Amino acid sequence: MYKKTIIPILLTLVTILSVSIVLKGQGNETKSAETKPKYATEQKKTQDDAVLTYDISSLQDSASLIILVIREYNQLGMVSEMKGQRLNMAKNLSIGFSPRQSVQTDSMVTVYVRPDSGNGLARDLVLKPVPDAPETFYLYEKVPIRVSALRPNTFIPLALYGSFWWDSNYKICRFCGEKELTEENIMESEYFKHSPHYYVIGAIFSDNTARVIPL
Repeated sequence: MYKKTIIPILLTLVTILSVSIVLKGQGNETKSAETKPKYATEQKKTQDDAVLTYDISSLQDSASLIILVIREYNQLGMVSEMKGQRLNMAKNLSIGFSPRQSVQTDSMVTVYVRPDSGNGLARDLVLKPVPDAPETFYLYEKVPIRVSALRPNTFIPLALYGSFWWDSNYKICRFCGEKELTEENIMESEYFKHSPHYYVIGAIFSDNTARVIPL
């Protein structure tokens, strides 16, 4: 008789204990889901390629040199220009950046420019921390620039490398804009309106008669 009575009681206790464990686990999951980071990033573009590549073969008959040009900007306008490094003309030109991390604590990034005709070159760029963000960090992204017509002895912008900006209303860093820029819309883009610091990497495809300022 006692045995018959004890078994249902034990089964009831086991059931209550199991329900309690499940509810406790659900409570922990809910608490975890409600945890939010101090900041987040928002990006409408998804440029995942490590290297940007450009077909410049149409200029092979009219240009013999590639002159690297890097222009630095803030919200007041252009603050510096580096120009003068020469590369042999090629069919394709590649631009890459290292390190590739979206969020980093290092204030330097290296831009690599490589023609398929031979050796390339590398230049270090100084980054600026995102203004007004709750923590000090450097958050940049690249945007390719589509060129409608390649012209010799003229500066051709090829890529933008810009800083995210802090949205104090939503407490996030933003880098919202077109996946690809053009020479026509570059100055009207969201990046130029809001990015506090950016570089425009381009080139002059020279016929060897253009004046070159040493880098």
